[in-house]
Amino acid sequence: MKITLPAKKGNPNSNPIIELNQLVVVGANGSGKTRFGSRIEQMNLGQTHRISAQKSLSLPREVSPKSKKRAEKELYYGWYQETYTDAQMLAHKNAQRWGGRFDTHLLNDFDKLMVLLHTEEYEEALNYKEGRREKPVTKMDIVQKIWEAVLPHRKLFKKAGIIEAYLTGNEQTKYNASDLSDGERVIFYLVGEVVCAPRHSIIIIDEPEMHIHKSLVKSLFDLIEIEREDCSFIYLTHDIDFAFSRHSALKIWTKGYSGENLWDYEILGNEMPIPEQLYLEVLGSRKPILFLEGDNSSIDYELYQHVYTGFTLKPLGSCEKVIQSVKALNEQNEFHTIQSFGLIDRDARLDDEVENLISKDIWVLNVAEAENLFLSKDIVKSIGSYLGKNPDYVFDKVKENLIKYFNDQIEPQIALHYKSILRKKLISLSNLESKDINTLNDEIDADYKAIDKPNLLEKIKAKFQNVVVEKDYDAILRLFNLKNALIPNSKLCELIGIKNKTEYIKLVLSLLKKNDPISSLLKSEIDKRVLKKK
Repeated sequence: MKITLPAKKGNPNSNPIIELNQLVVVGANGSGKTRFGSRIEQMNLGQTHRISAQKSLSLPREVSPKSKKRAEKELYYGWYQETYTDAQMLAHKNAQRWGGRFDTHLLNDFDKLMVLLHTEEYEEALNYKEGRREKPVTKMDIVQKIWEAVLPHRKLFKKAGIIEAYLTGNEQTKYNASDLSDGERVIFYLVGEVVCAPRHSIIIIDEPEMHIHKSLVKSLFDLIEIEREDCSFIYLTHDIDFAFSRHSALKIWTKGYSGENLWDYEILGNEMPIPEQLYLEVLGSRKPILFLEGDNSSIDYELYQHVYTGFTLKPLGSCEKVIQSVKALNEQNEFHTIQSFGLIDRDARLDDEVENLISKDIWVLNVAEAENLFLSKDIVKSIGSYLGKNPDYVFDKVKENLIKYFNDQIEPQIALHYKSILRKKLISLSNLESKDINTLNDEIDADYKAIDKPNLLEKIKAKFQNVVVEKDYDAILRLFNLKNALIPNSKLCELIGIKNKTEYIKLVLSLLKKNDPISSLLKSEIDKRVLKKK
């Protein structure tokens, strides 16, 4: 089915036409999603069944059946007039179903839904009893099947005009369905509305995830869509996870509503430069985005979220993903206005590699790993002073202990750096230029022999030994890559009276949260250790 979308802000403004099967309209609160959905309904009034976010979830305790025609029209149009045609009732849909407020009306049709379900159940049962048809599968049967599949710990029990629920395997616990939880009621309501929608409808659901546990959302809407394959679905949501759960849906990002039925939005193409979920998160950010190594529970994230408050921080796991995502997004800057940066550990990178990364908006931490930041001179002295210790004495002892520990570990650290640099050089050998299979081996041999391994190893040894001779504390933090070992072996915790490394890190993070001079000093010291474009 092809539909025309609401007016898109541009130069000139446009009304894109799309092939509609599934559409997810995603954006922040206040970006105009609800108006976008109601505008689609207005443009396709006779084909659309819209379920608003503002809806009453009061499930009636019991209902009485009506004629099926009346029950259907009251649900679809909000009212029924026996002498009116469908077109006449449709003309009054805004006033009757939406109370004259198409975008903001509290939809209160749970009773109409229940009347239609019970009416259809009653009529189909009569048809079967009178021999006019085979044993039917009613709309109520379908609602029950999906509801129980999504909520296997509960069962429904159908009676004349009444629905009851009970714990699976314990029918003695039956209670009226009006006493279901909000989540259980909204699942029943959404399934019922979709099952009862006219054939080949455009079904618009505003905030489909509301009141529903995240673990249930995907399975619920998968089952709903399978049941109504004749219909097209439009979802309006601010939930990135829900948007991502509709894998085959076309995605639209709403940035804002400009008034007079004009929206600022983007249709996201099939060829995404980075994973779709991440792309949606980036577009939803009002701030520049800073990609990090690690995850939401890593020290890197905990630390940087207090330092770079003007950025949206997004951990991606590996440094390779950080580099790729920054590159991909910055190459797409004609499509969005979000500035993208990355922040990665120095590890064993050489100076020319660091400079190349910085030129591409990848910031490089000028210590081997984020944990080393907690041993920066100014941070150690600040924390020592904060705890009433002599800051110069504390730092001098920490420096002495770390130089000794570095010297003890110098051989394995040299080996670690040597392997890291060799690995990068060997990876670069994959950039083979020869297309002649007969000369390919010669090219590989020539490139491999070009690596002067003895000279490379001697340079690394000399560099590390010079750090010990010069007692270069900053160089130790830049080169020493031994996770979880530096803080304990610096003896810092004993010197300042802290129980262990975990408690020390907690203290630094808690001080970073404060808006005071020590917080500012700590933030400044961390930021100074990050290499960026000048």
